[in-house]
Amino acid sequence: MRHAAIQSFVIVGGGTAGWMTAALLARVLGKTGVKITLLESPEVDSVGVGEATVPSFVDFIQILGISEADFVRQTGATFKLGIKFRNWQKTADGGSHEYWHPFGNVGAKIDGQPFFQQWLRSHFNGNPHCYTDYSPSAAMGDVGKFYIPDPRKPNNLTRMGYALHFDAARVAQYLANFSKGLGVQHVLGHAENILVDSDGAISAICLKNGEQLAGAFFIDCTGARSLLLEGALGVGYCDWRHWLPVDSAVVVQSENGPELPPYTESIAHAHGWRWSIPLQERTGNGSVFCREYCSAQQAERQLLGSIPGKPLSEPRHLGFKTGKREKMWHRNCIAIGLSSGFLEPLESTSIYLIMRAALTFVGLLPRHPLCAQSCREFNRLMDLEYENIRDFIVLHYCTSRRDDSDFWRSWRNREIPSSLREKLSLYQREGRLIRNDLDLFGSDSWHAVLTGMGVFPESYCPLVDASDSRKVEQLLNNVRGSLQHSVNQLLPHREYLNRFCSATS
Repeated sequence: MRHAAIQSFVIVGGGTAGWMTAALLARVLGKTGVKITLLESPEVDSVGVGEATVPSFVDFIQILGISEADFVRQTGATFKLGIKFRNWQKTADGGSHEYWHPFGNVGAKIDGQPFFQQWLRSHFNGNPHCYTDYSPSAAMGDVGKFYIPDPRKPNNLTRMGYALHFDAARVAQYLANFSKGLGVQHVLGHAENILVDSDGAISAICLKNGEQLAGAFFIDCTGARSLLLEGALGVGYCDWRHWLPVDSAVVVQSENGPELPPYTESIAHAHGWRWSIPLQERTGNGSVFCREYCSAQQAERQLLGSIPGKPLSEPRHLGFKTGKREKMWHRNCIAIGLSSGFLEPLESTSIYLIMRAALTFVGLLPRHPLCAQSCREFNRLMDLEYENIRDFIVLHYCTSRRDDSDFWRSWRNREIPSSLREKLSLYQREGRLIRNDLDLFGSDSWHAVLTGMGVFPESYCPLVDASDSRKVEQLLNNVRGSLQHSVNQLLPHREYLNRFCSATS
């Protein structure tokens, strides 16, 4: 028997997670007559995390049909070419250390062999240039330039990649207006109780004013409280703090400096790391730490003493527990955002995980709200997303040789996931990586972080010995030279941004 399509969705919780989900559902289901309601509590403040993104967010707003120029104007956004990591590694002379995790591609195949393997042989032969010196995004970031290539006119910068920094509260408001314009019903009210049927499915949300909000399918965007998936349906949480022990953050906004860097900065310190995210009108700053090794007061003093600009807000403290839900879809409810799990913002993946969950759900959208097959596949795919990102974040810590505090020394004996251990084992022989098409971070990203942290294989793939080493060296020199020449012609980030925002949509 053919089931009727789901006719009503109730999203509980606003913020970035709720309104991103509402916007996508409204875009793809807008002509089907489906009712989409978002319940937002006036008594609960949005956490407002996630001011930096990865390149797929640009694809997301294109899926929604939103003008990128309008989005950037309205949300105070800036462009992001990647992350510059500072002081994550101990240096022999005690000096500063930095490396890039750039977006986009690094180099291109040479003689049919991966660029990394050709560069690696060159490195063993004395090439002093970093792997990411051949990245268009890193080349632009180094001099504070920016440019979006025209795909109709390919050049040596075409393989760059970029994402956005933005004000999370303004993004939520932008998407709220967009969603309501597509017919999403916005209900202001505080959820006081969740009604569950005898078959274990949610039937309605009871509001503080006595009203009930019924629906066929419910989406939990209530943050770490997870009022629906955990509170009503009893789904537990997988605690990953034994792998990722940081559990706290302090955040503050500050005045911009004279420059507007087109990248995020991640600066390691004795008890964890801090971020710097430049927006059009301010800079977002935060310090991530573990309370076992550092008090909240210490972390606040450290953050306020390290930011260059004048603070524009009072420091705000956040606590979190790294991990994920045992299941992110159960019965007629899925969790999206912090209600599904949390991974520290080291690689700016919070917004990505919201987007990925929403897109995966739409791709598996069932006719019946209790479709067990779709539920299992959603949970399998989202588990892999979380596990892949977890391993990539752990990589930054476990390869550091910093030993200036108990926090960093604890990494000498800390367990790492077996999946990451196997990946590192293969890499350390000949620079090969376990293929994983579902990993957000491709081989260029893994190689950038590994080489940036000073982790090199014992050797390179023997197939590259078939290439003429002198021709390869000349080609590598030409790549760097042409990148520098092209980047020198570009506008500074701030000037490009101003022109981009003033362009007609």
